[in-house]
Amino acid sequence: MNVFALLFMAPALALAHVPGKLIDRTPLVVEDAKLSAALYGIFVTGEEHFIIKLQLDERYAAPVEVFVPHESDLKEHRPAWALVGPGLPKPNAEELAALPASLPDGWGAIVELNTLSPRPAFYEFVTRRFFWSSGAMNVILPSGESEFWVFSPKKTTGKFGLGFGVCWFSAAWAS
Repeated sequence: MNVFALLFMAPALALAHVPGKLIDRTPLVVEDAKLSAALYGIFVTGEEHFIIKLQLDERYAAPVEVFVPHESDLKEHRPAWALVGPGLPKPNAEELAALPASLPDGWGAIVELNTLSPRPAFYEFVTRRFFWSSGAMNVILPSGESEFWVFSPKKTTGKFGLGFGVCWFSAAWAS
């Protein structure tokens, strides 16, 4: 990609993609869950519990995945994610046992334990890096209050990202 194209795309990327830094047990509020989000964190001990708070006026379908850098020392690092909130289904026993905290009364969860094999990998063009992925899963984000939780069921450590939403600039380029 030439420099001109990158400069031309920069405003669209800025409006369509929301980066963020996740800190253990410090909720990050996502202002517009309909935009593409790439939220990054680090498991230092493997005991961390990262929380992303959402508030939607209406239900919204979005792809969700957790990813880690494609580096040999992170080969076994498979963070998991859960979408938790009122009205979501009750997790099965394995999913419930893996969650990093008890669900609030009346809340359910959609849990992705990142066990897909073979493990998907992808190239991310903004960071120009390869990542392993849990596999993108389309999820209906509920209206009202909900949260994403990111955790490490096997207490592995290392970098990770949670990606969700749709990068709208790509639709404009296709038309």
